[in-house]
Amino acid sequence: MHKQGAKVSARWLWVLALASCQMLCLIVTLAWYGKLLERGLTLALRGQIAAVNSEVVGEFAAFVGEWGISDLRPGSQDFQRVQSLIERFRLPNNGYLYLADARTGKIICHPTLQDDARGPVVPSDPKLIEQTLGKITPGGTIGGWVDLPDGTHYFTIRDLADCGALLVADQHEGENWAVVDHITTPLWTFGAFVTVVLVLLGTAFSMGIIHGYENTLENINARLERTIAQRSRALVNTRDAVIFGLAKLADSRDAETGEHLDRVHEYIAILAKELARHHTGIDEEYIERLKLASSLHDIGKVGIRDEILLKPGKLTSEERKVMQTHGVIGARCLASIQQRLGDDDFLDMACEIAAAHHERWDGLGYPYGLKGEEIPLSARIVAVADVYDALTTQRVYRDAMPHEEAMQLILSGAGTQFDPSVVDAFRACIDSIEQVAEKFSSGEYQPISPVADDKSAAEVVF
Repeated sequence: MHKQGAKVSARWLWVLALASCQMLCLIVTLAWYGKLLERGLTLALRGQIAAVNSEVVGEFAAFVGEWGISDLRPGSQDFQRVQSLIERFRLPNNGYLYLADARTGKIICHPTLQDDARGPVVPSDPKLIEQTLGKITPGGTIGGWVDLPDGTHYFTIRDLADCGALLVADQHEGENWAVVDHITTPLWTFGAFVTVVLVLLGTAFSMGIIHGYENTLENINARLERTIAQRSRALVNTRDAVIFGLAKLADSRDAETGEHLDRVHEYIAILAKELARHHTGIDEEYIERLKLASSLHDIGKVGIRDEILLKPGKLTSEERKVMQTHGVIGARCLASIQQRLGDDDFLDMACEIAAAHHERWDGLGYPYGLKGEEIPLSARIVAVADVYDALTTQRVYRDAMPHEEAMQLILSGAGTQFDPSVVDAFRACIDSIEQVAEKFSSGEYQPISPVADDKSAAEVVF
């Protein structure tokens, strides 16, 4: 689940990264086209400024020629007429006209010449006038852009040869930028809005496709998981049924009751659940595996001869030694299966139980004489459940023992025959164990040939 969540997060990160790239590309494209537009508008406006200047200068020169202006001394009639005309002429962007002496560059007429509050009149760019003196042809016109401290200006200069003056048209470009901004700002805003909308729509579309793909994939995976789970459960159920059937078949060779394995399952489940309170390694999966694996604890009895296995009385010392080999036989049988199948938790536990369920806590058990925690926990649990069932059910060689008496034998075996912690669990859930025993005691299990025997727990289970 964690890996699946990580994959989903990675897909969304890719979508966000793609959306960011789209946004960046669109912004760069918008900026590039915006600069082209600004440049085009600027060039167009500059051309318009140059055209207006040329037109105004031409009109002014025509008036001067028609009026026959020749005397521009201050106070003369021609001066007054030209000064009045200069004051009336206005150019866009606060542009203006003025006249300068063609020999000295001194200002002759200026729109603010009679405005005392403005102080002495100086040309916009004295150096420009100085550079023009002597270079312009009589009656000719020159023009160009000049960068001044207050911005870029376009100057158109015409030589008025008849009156010995230079007519200068000065127009500032500053207000043209306001015109450009007035045109481009809405376009920038609209372009940014369209960019955001396109990216959002593209992202939403991509997310919709991915979400649909993920939903489809999740549905397919869910169906596949359900199918696999159903088949796995079916295989596990089949395996468990076959294992339990084989265990029943092996158990049927003995003279014990047919419900021995069912009862042991119940006892084991009760003990394991009680032990789970103190053992972190015991969970539901462990308990289910333990119940099934315990079915094979006596599988090795199939290798014991019938005259020993089915003997109605006590076994001789030699016969008991043969009987005690059933744990080794069972463990070897299960180990051979495991060699073919490979590592398997169930077979590991089944081998442990088959080999060690007759080991004793004090090390006096068989077949290996294991002691204490050398004995696997699974085998220690099965040992208590198996002995209790053997004590409380009829066998071919003895009567069933009352619950109270069997309980006392189990409790007295703590620290010698049984693991004390398992006996403590037995003591804590003794009522539940007794209820299970009563549930199975239907009276249909009659001894074949009861034989008196002593009542120690160690003697009733082979």
